[in-house]
Amino acid sequence: MDELVFAAPAAEIWNLLTYKEQGLIYGNSDALKMIVQKGLFRKRNELEKDPSFKQIIPYAVISNKESFYLFKRTVKQTEKRLHNKFSLGVGGHMNPNDSMESKEQYLIDELKRELYEEVKLLNGCFIEDIEFIGFINDDTISVGSVHIGLLYNIHVSNKEVYINETDKMTADWIDKSNLAEFYEGMETWTKITFDFYIK
Repeated sequence: MDELVFAAPAAEIWNLLTYKEQGLIYGNSDALKMIVQKGLFRKRNELEKDPSFKQIIPYAVISNKESFYLFKRTVKQTEKRLHNKFSLGVGGHMNPNDSMESKEQYLIDELKRELYEEVKLLNGCFIEDIEFIGFINDDTISVGSVHIGLLYNIHVSNKEVYINETDKMTADWIDKSNLAEFYEGMETWTKITFDFYIK
């Protein structure tokens, strides 16, 4: 069966946000709620070819004070375009689940699901706050034209964060002041996050 993913009409999104071809659009929680309310599930293979819809991707950086958790994807990752790329974000497509009674709660549930698929929090590490930052858009590339990222910062209580699938990625805590050293190897959404939010 074709995978069903969450998406919203692009026209509805740009009715609520100021259009930016590439970059981070700072948005308030009211705009986020309205966009999520407009969302629906469609077949992913259809949406990949339909720029009249944007697939909604929660995308979260993990931070502790002035440090960020930086991933490096290995060649064992499924998506070849991400091989050997640095990434600050955890996230992915949103699929139907049991918490659909509230779309806002569903969004947070999906974000946490993606987080715990990628990492585990040990030795007393816990989520202190999940902060919504804004919307990542990149219509300059084909894959970006059919996706929009919801950028979050997941603040954790300490640095006891560990990768689940160590064959697919590595990661380390990098101080904010040193992140620029990895810029050339960053994937697109991470570059946007760095340029518009972290730098």
